[in-house]
Amino acid sequence: MVFEKERREMRINRTFSIPVDLVHDLRKKHNQSETVTRALRKYLEPNQSETLDDAETRTILSELRLRFEPMSAEMELLKTMIAIIS
Repeated sequence: MVFEKERREMRINRTFSIPVDLVHDLRKKHNQSETVTRALRKYLEPNQSETLDDAETRTILSELRLRFEPMSAEMELLKTMIAIIS
């Protein structure tokens, strides 16, 4: 079990051919290696369910807006949070 964890934490550089537009999109991400790792794990292990870690902050906040009354304290807090991250 410990060996499996160590193996998952080890890193290796590999070169693969991917479309140029994908490279440009990937460059916009903060941690490209982690983004690729998460995407590959998701592709190779499709039976794993999605988590909140998979969603972007804006998406989560937008979904939460649907759950609160328009003038509620919760809605005002969400509006503030959306303004901060925009």
